Amino acid sequence: MAKSIISVVAGYATWTIVFLGGSAGIRAAFSSTHMEDGSVSDLLTLLTYLAVSILASGLAGYVGARLSPGKIKRDIYILCALLLATGIPVQLSAWSLLPPWYNIAFLLQLAPMTIVGSKRVVAD
Repeated sequence: MAKSIISVVAGYATWTIVFLGGSAGIRAAFSSTHMEDGSVSDLLTLLTYLAVSILASGLAGYVGARLSPGKIKRDIYILCALLLATGIPVQLSAWSLLPPWYNIAFLLQLAPMTIVGSKRVVAD
């Protein structure tokens, strides 16, 4: 049980570190596309955020599955649920700052890309 908890926490931490670190880099690289209120409408900037989120989700799934003691599916589904439980309120709070397609795409990729990342461990 403890190993399952560790795998989920490590996957969640991986997602958070990768996405927040990537976001800081995007804000620095594309500073002119970020408005004072936090809004972003530049397509390249938004697609870059999505790419970082996809990478973070895949790595989170990989790390979570790598540390899972054997019930990979269960642990990864719990990780997906936690990522969505965090992502939904965040995207809802940013709904007026970002185009709706971005918020929807961000949420729709979380679980599938986390699962894809976890399958890399099974394939190894």
